[in-house]
Amino acid sequence: MALTVQPDFSLKLMPWGRRDKPFSTSLKLGANTKPGEAIREFIARYLVGYDVIEIEFEDPAHQLKKAIKEAMTRKMIGVEVIEEMANKVVVQCLARPEELSAIKALRRMMNITSHMISDSIASLKSPNEEALQEVIERDEVVDKLYLFIIRQLKAAALGLVMPSDIGLNDLREALGFRIIVKSVERIGDHAKRIARTMLETPQVSKASGLIPLLVDFGKGVHDVFLKTSKALFSYDRKLAHVVIEEAKELSGLEGELVKKIISSSPSPEVAVALRTIGESLKRIAEYSSDIAEITINLAVENPQLYG
Repeated sequence: MALTVQPDFSLKLMPWGRRDKPFSTSLKLGANTKPGEAIREFIARYLVGYDVIEIEFEDPAHQLKKAIKEAMTRKMIGVEVIEEMANKVVVQCLARPEELSAIKALRRMMNITSHMISDSIASLKSPNEEALQEVIERDEVVDKLYLFIIRQLKAAALGLVMPSDIGLNDLREALGFRIIVKSVERIGDHAKRIARTMLETPQVSKASGLIPLLVDFGKGVHDVFLKTSKALFSYDRKLAHVVIEEAKELSGLEGELVKKIISSSPSPEVAVALRTIGESLKRIAEYSSDIAEITINLAVENPQLYG
């Protein structure tokens, strides 16, 4: 049994999550299983917290094996094949919370996402195809960290690890961080969407009368995200309230931006691209506000006075 001191200094007794043997499971895939289905079943077991996953195939299914291996490379951290035969593959997750805790992984995730936003905004003013392509590629790293963090949060909820092992004070925080991590993942998706829009419609940068407005809007959004990150990791409720108010103002500015796009009468293709970028920036601000709200909720039981 493990004894944990809670934020209110009460004591919590729970089963000790460390195990002498790996936490193992098996996955049997039939001949008619589609690659997408196989990947989803595999990821579900990874997220639950299994250390070892044994995958059995009804027939030597090279297509399914390839799909699962590609998912390991693109979506997971520290997962390796430790045994392989014609109709069986055994994989093991070698990454441990003590090497990269959920909180450390979230810091890294938000740092990468911040650079994705800033690089996308910079490319509005000075188009850079390589930088935009890097933004798209970095989204895969953000997705990997997202799944890795969710795996740790679920493991804590199941009692497989202690909350302190993944950088949390208690299980209450795990619920809040589950929402936060998803919001950051969605912010990364919108930064990627901006980059992809710029690559697919490079003539956007020639909308000289609108780009400065869009860049200023983007810088304001990025600043809100940076404040959100700072508020979260310091449990700064005052700053979190500032973020929420600034995000509301930015949402209003996006509406004004859309009116100017319409009145300037760019080509339909450029107009759609500009509105897509503006909408994604607005969504980044809204997700930042969501994170700030969760920060306030998490900090409200902190023994430090609000001052």
